[in-house]
Amino acid sequence: MNPILLSHWLPICDRAGLAYIPAIFGPEVRIDEIFRFLEGLGDTPTLDRAYAWLRQYYQPRSTMWRWDCCSTEMLKATMAESYPTALPLLEFDLDEPRFMSVLEELERSLRGVTPTQQPTVSVLVRPWVNAKVEASYPVEFRAFTFPSGIAVSSYYTRRPLPASYEETAIQVRNLTEKLAAYTPLPSFSADFLLTEDGNLLFLEGGLGFTREGLVNSCCFSGEPKPGAIALSYQR
Repeated sequence: MNPILLSHWLPICDRAGLAYIPAIFGPEVRIDEIFRFLEGLGDTPTLDRAYAWLRQYYQPRSTMWRWDCCSTEMLKATMAESYPTALPLLEFDLDEPRFMSVLEELERSLRGVTPTQQPTVSVLVRPWVNAKVEASYPVEFRAFTFPSGIAVSSYYTRRPLPASYEETAIQVRNLTEKLAAYTPLPSFSADFLLTEDGNLLFLEGGLGFTREGLVNSCCFSGEPKPGAIALSYQR
């Protein structure tokens, strides 16, 4: 299992009985083509097919698009400012530093599994699900699993959550325990969205936390402590 890929997480959610935001997966793109495109070198047929697919299936007024390995920087930047009153238009912009970092990590992991094949990553679309909003930000949580337990944090450091959300954070921990029972991973992260009607939905999974890794510790100022819950930034 590759924890970077959403396509690997959704079947695990099915087995664990977790509700999640569904996805329609599109064409696979060769990772070397993405790098070539950014350097202006050669043809990019798989990238062209993915772009054509998105023009057909991505509906900005009702869906969002992302890569299998991560969402777009535009979406993250929009949500970091506050919950949008209208769905953001997500451009097909490849020149994003975070996307490049995740792509390089994905390429390394895929080459380790299938060294004779060209690593690829697919595009996908998901329906836009309205979130519960607290102080202008959506209510989202990130769980960090360790062999010794699970830590849960509010996703947005700019907006402290009231103490009343501790019960929801405990639900996130319980859902993550179910997820962990169906993965071979000793450590991973998992993000959840609280919908406006009060349901927790799995958003995506990722690598486990390491100090120099790609996974942000959110409201934990250092390494998340198993068993801890952080509803606001801990200095």
